[in-house]
Amino acid sequence: MGTRRLTRAVSSAPPIDLTVQIEAVATELFIRNGYNGVSYLGIGRELGITHSNVHYYYRTKAALATAVLKRVAKETLQATEGIWSDRTHTLAEKFVRMRDWAFDSYLRFNPEGKGGRPWGLLSRFSMEADALTPEMRQNIRATLRRLEDSIRVAVETAIENRELVRDAPVDGITLQISSVMYQTGQLTRHASGFSRLDALLMWTIAALLKAYGGEGRAAVSWPAVDFAVAKAKLSTRPAQIGAVNPSSQSSFKETP
Repeated sequence: MGTRRLTRAVSSAPPIDLTVQIEAVATELFIRNGYNGVSYLGIGRELGITHSNVHYYYRTKAALATAVLKRVAKETLQATEGIWSDRTHTLAEKFVRMRDWAFDSYLRFNPEGKGGRPWGLLSRFSMEADALTPEMRQNIRATLRRLEDSIRVAVETAIENRELVRDAPVDGITLQISSVMYQTGQLTRHASGFSRLDALLMWTIAALLKAYGGEGRAAVSWPAVDFAVAKAKLSTRPAQIGAVNPSSQSSFKETP
């Protein structure tokens, strides 16, 4: 019975490995509902397969969550390290690029550009650290350390380029920027919108440049988020929740 149902579901879906589909749906459900709010029954319902099919590939929810976390952490670091370690942009421009990256991620789960739904797996799982395995907690810590290392590179590059004065406190500035980055998900959640995070990022870089700006610094240019461009990017991404089973409505039962 389970095998026949799996065959029907996959035959109507794009030719993609089932484990990829499972992890894609699980990622969105973990972000929306948290670690404790996700079940194999729910994942199977979204994909139009039985929970036994999910269990066949991932013996436990912890195993599935670990696989999902490793992939998301890798993708997150590729994006953020690429921004902070880029030597062709100023520190202020890197803040804008990080803002835009965060807004793109936020918009995926808050498609009207407002609301406080969770939008990042690392942030979501960090709020449920006690429910995670030691391996998962270690993965999150290692990811945050690498993010901080890339921010340090950005600060050191800004000093080399005279955007910041030579004796600017690298450790302190790195800590300040990292602390803001760690709180992005919580800030949009509590503020029920993106505007406060946008303002915090703008004033953080403005204050840093006012306090430690060097002779090579430029005036902070802070363009507004481009909602139309972000929505256009979002429309090019393949749907994941309900992609195999479009009639499923459970994805709309979100935890605020």
